[in-house]
This record gives sequence, C-alpha cells and structure tokens, in this order.
Amino acid sequence: MSNGLSTKNCLVNASLVVASVVLALGVAELYLREFQPQSIIPRYVETSPHGIRKNIGNVNGVMITPEYRHQFHTNAQGFRGTKNYATPKPAGTYRIIVLGDSVTLGHGVEDDETFAAILERNLSLTRPMEVINMGVSGFGTAEELIQLRSVGWHYEPDLVVLAYFPNDPYNNVVSGLFNISEGKLVSVNQVFEPAILLRDRLYSIPGYSFLCQHSHVVNFVRNQMSGFFIEQLGRQHHISSQTSETLTPKESELTGLLLTRAIVEVSERHVPLIIVNIPLVHQGTLIDNIPRHLLPQQDSVPLYHLMDAKNAIYASYPLTDLSYGKDAHPTPYAHRLIGDWLSQFIKHDLWHVA
Repeated sequence: MSNGLSTKNCLVNASLVVASVVLALGVAELYLREFQPQSIIPRYVETSPHGIRKNIGNVNGVMITPEYRHQFHTNAQGFRGTKNYATPKPAGTYRIIVLGDSVTLGHGVEDDETFAAILERNLSLTRPMEVINMGVSGFGTAEELIQLRSVGWHYEPDLVVLAYFPNDPYNNVVSGLFNISEGKLVSVNQVFEPAILLRDRLYSIPGYSFLCQHSHVVNFVRNQMSGFFIEQLGRQHHISSQTSETLTPKESELTGLLLTRAIVEVSERHVPLIIVNIPLVHQGTLIDNIPRHLLPQQDSVPLYHLMDAKNAIYASYPLTDLSYGKDAHPTPYAHRLIGDWLSQFIKHDLWHVA
C-alpha cells in the first residue's frame, strides 16, 4: 500500500515539475516576444570538403530580427539565391564571383537585394552576365582565401570581388587557419568548423529545427551561447571579440598578409580583383580598420583595385539609412548603393564602356 502511494506521489510531483517548467517556458516565451524579441537567424551552414564551412544547399528559410524579416534561399551549390551555375562557364558569359561574410551573403535583405544581385542586374544590360554570391556568414579573409582556391576558381571567374568587413581581422586570428612565421604567411590548420558538430547534434533532436524557426526562448539561449563562444575564442587568442577601429599587431599583420596573398594569387591568373572595403556602423560612428599600409600599392599590381565604400558612399548618406541600428548589417538601400557604385566602376574603369 505504501509503495503504491509512494509511486503515486512521485508521479504527481513529476507532473507538477513538468507543468511548472512548461508554464515557466511559456511565460518566458511571451515575455521575450513582447519585450525582448530575439533575432531568429538559423545557421544554414555545414562542413565542406575543404575544412571550412559552406552554406547548406537548397535552403528555403526566413530570417527575422526586430529590424527586418526576409526570405532566404540558397541554390543547390549553397550560393545565395535560387539560380544554379554551370561548369564549365557558358560561352560568351562574363562571370564574377563575390567572396565575403554575412554582409555579402545578405543578412537583412532579400535574395534580389544583395549588392551582388544588383551588380548582376546592372551589368546584364551591357553583356551576358553572372554574379555568384559566395558569401558565408562568419567568414574572414582566411576562409575566403581557401574558398577562392578550392571553390571559386572552379567557376572560371573573369573578375573576383572580395568584400572586407571590420570583423574580418578577429575571424582571421581565431580561425587558426594561417599564422605568421618570419613575416610570411603560413598555413597552420586544415580545418575550422566552429560549433558545427554541436549544431548537427542539436538538429538531430526531433522538433529542434521547428523551435529554432519559431521560439524566442530557444533563440535567446542560442544567441547567448553564440556570444559566449565568440568571446571565449577571442580570449584564447588574446584578442577582443568587440570590433574596433584599432587592431592588435597580429590582427593587422595577419589580415594584411591574407589580403596580399589573395591579391597575388588572383593577379597570377591575370584576373582582376576588387577589394571592397565596407565599414561597420556602430553607435552612429564608422569603424574602418582595413590595414591599407600593409597592402601592395595599386599601381604596382595593375589588376588589383581597392575601393573604399566609407568615402564613396557612407560619408555622403545618413548612416541610419545605410545600416540597421542593432543588427549592424547594411540595409537594402546600402546594398543598392554599393551595387550601383561597383557597376559604374566595372563598366567605366575595367570595360571602358561610356
């Protein structure tokens, strides 16, 4: 009799605990939705055969923050948008590949609003054109260099555009893919796939993917964990995870060597390279930390061009029109201005079209 009562009491207590947890989570969900809505940006990335991350192919998702909501698609190859690209390149087609991080990928804008998409639309008026958006969220110059070598050249580009953003130096150091030895760039690690294993295990839990797309509580926990992980990586490498105008000596030298290596390798293939320097808008000020003094002089590498969006665009328009306040990614308006600006440069300075 006593055993039966004990079992019954345990079941009742367990039910109360479960009900309390569900109630607490429900209250937390309502609170966050009303007073502290979370960014719901699933990490659509997976491991690639090249030791770095890649976008998952054939994604049809939604990105939601308190400042924007938009559709997000990738093609079968994992590139932003729905169009697939043939190899070898179609005869008569001028093809551009665009390398970069979440700014290039287009957090905050629709598929057809990225500066890469605008570049393709503008230039298609002049000749058959394909612009492949190879941006991957979280990339730095180190991963972009590997992507260029292992993926980019496979698509036979006539022009390479590499978008630099001020958080790239941090990503370059913590990736551990390259280091500096006697002033030279050396490859160190073959793999940098942060948190991919954990992500894969979580997504194997039934219902977790649905919660990632809909639950503010789940995304609160994910965002906190992501911030903690980024901060810990910085501490391991003795650098700050906060993007700043001032770089540490290692951030500056490593980033300069990586950009220079990209310039040299693209030049050796006799393909033009445009490095687009896009500043970060933070609390109403511009952060621009590209190590210009460590890059080759443009006149010494005829096919290399450094283009500063800070002076050409961001100095001429209200910053509130160009960047989301909290999310800090460029707005559709900024993407359009960058796309139009690049289009004019390519037509007039590279193609010499009036």
